[in-house]
Amino acid sequence: MEQINREFKAVVQDMTHIYVGAQMSVAELISYEDVPFKVKAVFNKFFGEEGLREEKICDLLASISREDFVYQAVKQLKLKFKTGIYSEKNGKDIYKSKTMTVDEFLELHSSDEKYFDEEIVFNKLALLAFST
Repeated sequence: MEQINREFKAVVQDMTHIYVGAQMSVAELISYEDVPFKVKAVFNKFFGEEGLREEKICDLLASISREDFVYQAVKQLKLKFKTGIYSEKNGKDIYKSKTMTVDEFLELHSSDEKYFDEEIVFNKLALLAFST
């Protein structure tokens, strides 16, 4: 499992999206050189407290509730979550990646399904329009 965790600690960009490895901690994300400042500012504002900095981003986002202000911010940012879901078919384990909305992500984390958080996808246009 440790090998998998290292693979999902990166930040990659294309023309329309920023892909953040879900296994990074907030401190790693903020110190990472290639992360756009606005992404750092969002995570620092909502999860910058000393006790939360060492937590994985995916764990922090999975623990929010629909009543939290962070939930409203995530909805406005139009974050997508890429998650690998384990299932069994014909006696074989199958790993399938799925991109989901915040509501689907929170529902998955409250279920008993086997999953692995891969990355968080920021929409650059939504990030541009977002103000903290």
